[in-house]
Amino acid sequence: MTRKSLWDNADYACPIVGTCLTVAELRRICRKCGDAVAENATDYEAHVFLVGQAKVAGGGPAKYLQRFLDKKYRRELRTFLRETDPAKLKRLWRERADAGDVPGPFWAMMCHPTAPEELLREIYGEVHMLSHRVGAANRAELSRLSWLEERLAEAGAALEESKTVLRQAVAVWKGRCREAMEALATERTKRQAAERERISLREAIEHSAVAAVRRDRDILAEQLRETAPRLEATEAEAGRQALALERAHAALSRNRQDLTDRDREVEALEASLFAALGDAVAAHAAHAEHHLDELGEPDSCPCRENGLAEGACGQACACRDAGAASHAGLAGKRVLYVGGRCSLVSHYKLLAAKFGCELLHHDGGREQSSHRLWELLGSADAVVCPVDCVSHEACSLVKQACKGCLKPLILARSSGLSSLARSLTELEAGHAQ
Repeated sequence: MTRKSLWDNADYACPIVGTCLTVAELRRICRKCGDAVAENATDYEAHVFLVGQAKVAGGGPAKYLQRFLDKKYRRELRTFLRETDPAKLKRLWRERADAGDVPGPFWAMMCHPTAPEELLREIYGEVHMLSHRVGAANRAELSRLSWLEERLAEAGAALEESKTVLRQAVAVWKGRCREAMEALATERTKRQAAERERISLREAIEHSAVAAVRRDRDILAEQLRETAPRLEATEAEAGRQALALERAHAALSRNRQDLTDRDREVEALEASLFAALGDAVAAHAAHAEHHLDELGEPDSCPCRENGLAEGACGQACACRDAGAASHAGLAGKRVLYVGGRCSLVSHYKLLAAKFGCELLHHDGGREQSSHRLWELLGSADAVVCPVDCVSHEACSLVKQACKGCLKPLILARSSGLSSLARSLTELEAGHAQ
């Protein structure tokens, strides 16, 4: 519902203009209307003019006054326009009026679209009587003003008397200041004499101190002459040590480069060893097959009857027995390899497969947990641990577990393939016995 405008409240234009505008705002709005109101017009004449203009529906002054009041009392408008219940509107008006806030709530009530006419008349009557009471209070204030002017004259006379007394006190204070300045000058003279005496005493002390300083200087000079040769010898020794350090650093760099070259050679040798081990295992297998041919044709098995690869049937057949004959000591065993280089894990497993066993791997605690290490130790038949590429914690854990479970443990010197091959050969010999 659209709220009421200023010209919709034409009957209440006089209290709206008189209550909601100050005299300065009234004059400023009249100047906006051009020459309709003279500059020397009284406040009452300006009020009458603006009340008349407020009653003109759609007039320029009325629209300007409407916008001015809406902007000035926008917070009150938002508060009152949210309420539609007459009882709540009346209670809200009463709270604001009792707090002394009348102009903003009065404009908001006059603009409210659902405010009852009886409530508006009641508010109008209250504002009207409030203006009469304000006028009576102004008359009382005028009488109080005359009384205050009399009191002001009396206070002025008392102030003049206080000024006279203050002038006398200032004269006394100036006299005392002169006496204090004279005493200060006397004290300054005494202090200057004491300062001269202090300076003379300081000079005497300084002379004795200079003699002591000279003695100390001579002693220090003698010590310097004794210390200088030792300092030169120390600097020469430091130079020799620095040269030795530079040579050691150069030798260390060369050793590191040699070590890198040796690592590359070891990797190449390990690759060759791995290939040689594969050839050796193949040769062992060929030798075992040739030996079996000499002993006679083995019993038939599902692999050969069905044209499958050897050992594809998953049963205990002659094919599998012949293939694993060369490494019968580790056949079907599980070997746990703790540590080593992760890049060689696949080669580790292939090498173990050539020995006929399954290789389980744990990285020694780099990424895998110790709980996983316990699980693998429980399922392994033997353990190989390279001491050059494993943590001390994992190595100690493996030693304790193998000692408690009576499982064979091989501590390999390095994590290379050749070292693993020697460890598997040692395990194979142990199981064969």
